[in-house]
Amino acid sequence: MKKQSLVQKGVAAIEFAILLPVLLAILLGIINYGLLMYNQAVITNAAREGARWAAIHNSAIVGGACANAYSPAPADACQAAYSYATNNLFSFGAPAITVTQSNSGTYLPGTPQTVIVRYTYTGIATVFVGNPDGNYQSTAVMLHE
Repeated sequence: MKKQSLVQKGVAAIEFAILLPVLLAILLGIINYGLLMYNQAVITNAAREGARWAAIHNSAIVGGACANAYSPAPADACQAAYSYATNNLFSFGAPAITVTQSNSGTYLPGTPQTVIVRYTYTGIATVFVGNPDGNYQSTAVMLHE
């Protein structure tokens, strides 16, 4: 009688050892997908923040190109979008963020101001399955007021 219960415990441990990697892979996949969706929402909002900044301000980009640098008080639409993205993204590596703006020199009322935020995602699952397509982007367009 005692010998049979020890065998049953051994079988349960072997079954658990076989299923544990599968369960962990599913759990990491769910977490990775959730973080990816959160980061996609963040870069969408970052593009919107940059486009809104361009729609209400009349400041041209310094030197004709985006600085892509963090600034607590942004001087252009690119810095507004970049600062929002760097403050809110959740990444397991250094976030690779690129912000571009079109129509940056034209600030007439009704002129569309376009901001594009590109982001390379680095998540948990990249350790196991690599990062085949981790490039995402979001575009926001607002009319200058």
